[in-house]
Amino acid sequence: MFNLEKSIAEWRHQMLAAGIKTPVPLEELENHLREEIEQQMKTGANEQMAFEMAVQQVGQPKVLDSEFKRSERTFMKRTSFVLIGIFGILFGTAFILPALAWYRDHGAMARGPIEGLSLGVAIVIVSLSTTVYGFKKRKA
Repeated sequence: MFNLEKSIAEWRHQMLAAGIKTPVPLEELENHLREEIEQQMKTGANEQMAFEMAVQQVGQPKVLDSEFKRSERTFMKRTSFVLIGIFGILFGTAFILPALAWYRDHGAMARGPIEGLSLGVAIVIVSLSTTVYGFKKRKA
């Protein structure tokens, strides 16, 4: 006789074997599987048929694992762009502030560290655009 809870436990074991080891995605998948089973049973399917259809609906373990890994890579790329951008803003500011202090002390008409000021502004502009790109980048 079909045992739904045992089948779900075996399904969970297959997910773990496929590489989905973190608790949150696995619990979300199991909740989705249980909801799908419930939906299938409301349409008249017995427990075994509902379970089999729900497993097909949720997806195979290897496919799900690759989807989770792709999602994690996308998140890491976005985070990297934002962090690099913020670091660049700080780095560029380190060029700008001394140049501005020099101009404050020596007057705007005096020749001074224009290269540092220009370089700092350029770095800050590129870094700002990198940070904005990291925030706006969407999954394909």
